[in-house]
Order: sequence, then structure tokens, then C-alpha cells
Amino acid sequence: MTQPADRTSSPSGFARFAWGVFGYSILVILWGYFLRISESGDGCGTDWPLCHGAVVPAGHTFPTWVEFVHRISSGLVLLLVVILFAWALKGFVRRHPVRIGAGLALLFTVTESIFGAVLVIYGWVAGDISTARIVLRPLHVTNTFLLMAALAVTPFWASRGTPRIPSLGGPKARALWPAVVGTLVLAWTGSWTGLAATAFPAESVAEGLGQYLTGEHLLIYLRLTHPILAVFVVALIFWSAGRFRRLETDPVARTLVATVAGLGLLQLLVGPVTVLLMNPIWSRLLHLLLADLLWIGLILAWAGSGAAARSPASHSWMKETSGSSARTKAARS
Repeated sequence: MTQPADRTSSPSGFARFAWGVFGYSILVILWGYFLRISESGDGCGTDWPLCHGAVVPAGHTFPTWVEFVHRISSGLVLLLVVILFAWALKGFVRRHPVRIGAGLALLFTVTESIFGAVLVIYGWVAGDISTARIVLRPLHVTNTFLLMAALAVTPFWASRGTPRIPSLGGPKARALWPAVVGTLVLAWTGSWTGLAATAFPAESVAEGLGQYLTGEHLLIYLRLTHPILAVFVVALIFWSAGRFRRLETDPVARTLVATVAGLGLLQLLVGPVTVLLMNPIWSRLLHLLLADLLWIGLILAWAGSGAAARSPASHSWMKETSGSSARTKAARS
């Protein structure tokens, strides 16, 4: 009788689920941006996790429902990431990249929830421009970016059969580090600029420029750092992309880093247009989405570097569902 092959778990189902979780999470993050831009962060008052002391709010104000939808959709993200992590534990061997990615995704989802709770409980939402909120904004942005990175690399590694995490200190990673750090710092200044645009709206470019003369608040000056830094960071992205492409042979990684450079140029166009249009919500959301895609592209370029790390035996990264028992049954056959 023909001996049956050892059964292994197929990564395709996990990868599809993980990509779905990633895509849904990006939509929830975008809704969070809309919540902040529309000044709806205090829609549920200072109650958390309840909304105005109720599971389902009785009020029907726009900010209340924006905040309530964000809480429900964020809660679903947490549930999906818990399932993702449990599936990774069951289907992948210890210390496998997919396991690590899923574990980090769960960690940063929990810390993202903590950030949200702290902001609501202390009232650092909507039009609040306290020093505490200004200091917390870069920390919150960093956590959100790390969450997006973890959610992106998990299905990426599962889809490509990556057996080990690419080096963080190798020449390819070192080529990307300046762009990664620069993009993160640019996101910090962008968070201050967005907060300033919400707290100190201007009806014309001239009025916006005049705000620098009055010195009404520190945020007015902090927002100026963003456009200046943007030019420098985009130049840094092009430099890093050029170095990376000279070292990398994997076509997917090379395409990703080239796309990142293109997104950097596009951001230099969308940013000024947003200011000239006096910061409409749709343009600010587009600007933020492009920033997220640029960040994710950089992370995936690193995650896909080193095609030689994959081998024909890469299917051994999955746990065997039957283990030695399958081999015993095969021998008896």
C-alpha cells in the first residue's frame, strides 16, 4: 500500500485571514483619524469602555456615533487579532516569523486600546491642546505605526513562506533605517500639525501665516516643522531606496521600495494642496492614508529582503498536524 505523506497545515487559509485582518484594521485606523479630525473624540464623554454610562448610547449626536462606531470596530480588531495569534500558535513552529508577527500585533493592539482609554478618561481629545496631549501624540503615533507594521508582516511572511526574520543589522536593513526613522519622526510632527489645524483653523492662507506672528500657542510653531522636515525625509527616502535596490535582488522588495519613493513624491504634492484648500477632511484623510501606505511599504520591503533565505524546504515551518503518529500509521500500512 502506498504510504501517505505527512500532513501539514496549509498556510493559505491563515494568510487570507491575516490579510483580511490587516485590511480591516487599516479601515479602523482611518476611522480613528476621522474621529480626531471631526473633533468627535469626546462623543462618549469621559466614560470608557461605556459610552455616556451605557453599552449602547441613547444620544444621537454625530460625535457620539462616530466615537461609538470607533469603539465597536476597534473591539472587533482586538477579537480578530486574538484569533490571529491563536491560529499562529497552533499552526506555526516556535520562534517562526509569523508567530512573532502575530504576537507583536496582539501586543500593540492591546497598547493601542490603552492609549485610547487614557485619552478618553483624561479628556485629551477633541479640541484639547494640553501639554500632556502634545507629549502623548508622538507616543500614540509610534504605537499605531508599530501595530500596522506587525499586522502587515504577519500575512506577508505567511504568504511568502519566509522561514526566518530578515536581519535588522545587515546592509539591506541599514540602507532602510534612515528612511524608517525619518518617516516615523515625520509622522510625529504630522500629528502636531493635524492637532494645530483642528485647534486653530484658518479661513485663508494669509490668516494661517498671520498666526505665526501672534504666537497664540506652541502648536502653531510645531506645525511649521512638518513641511520643512517633509522635504528632507523624502530626499532621505530616495537615498535609502537607491541604496536598498543596489543591494536587493528580490523583485517584490525592489518594487515595494520603488513604490515608497513614489509615495514620498506624491506626499510632497498632497501636503501643500491640503494647506491651500484649507485642510478639508477628505484631503487630510488622503494625506494620512498615503503616510500609512508609505510606512507599510518600507516595512514590507525590509520584510521581503533576502530571497535567498527561503529554501525549497520552506514548508517545514508549519507544524505537523499528525506528527510522529502519522509516520507510525504510514509504516504500519
